[in-house]
Amino acid sequence: MFEALKLRFFISKVQAELLAQHRDQDFTKTICQLPSNMEQLNLLRKHAYFRKDSMAPFMAVCHLLGESIESDSLEIEIKNTCAALLAERLQKARTDLKFHRRHFKIFGNLERKLAPWIEVKDT
Repeated sequence: MFEALKLRFFISKVQAELLAQHRDQDFTKTICQLPSNMEQLNLLRKHAYFRKDSMAPFMAVCHLLGESIESDSLEIEIKNTCAALLAERLQKARTDLKFHRRHFKIFGNLERKLAPWIEVKDT
C-alpha cells in the first residue's frame, strides 16, 4: 500500500510538471495515465539514477513525451503535441550545459526519437 501511495505522489509531481508547461488537464491525464506510461513512471521512480534529484519530474516528463510519440495507442494530434513539448524541453536542457552533459545519454536518445517529427514538420 505504501508503494502505491509513493507512486501516486510521484505521478502527481510529474503531472504538475507537465501542466506547468502545457495547461491542458485532459492532455496531461492522457499522457500520464496511459498504462504503459504509468509502468514507465513506476520504473523511473524506483530505478532511475536521477530519481532522488530535484529534476526527476522534469526528466520523467521528457521520458514520457519521448515514449508517447512512439505509442501506437495515441492519436497523431496528441503525438504532435508531445513532439512539440519535448522539443521545448530539450531546448531548455541545452541552455544548461552542465545539466545537459550530466544526462547526455537520455537527451541523445530523446533527440533521436524526436528527429522524425522535426523532419516531418519542416517539410
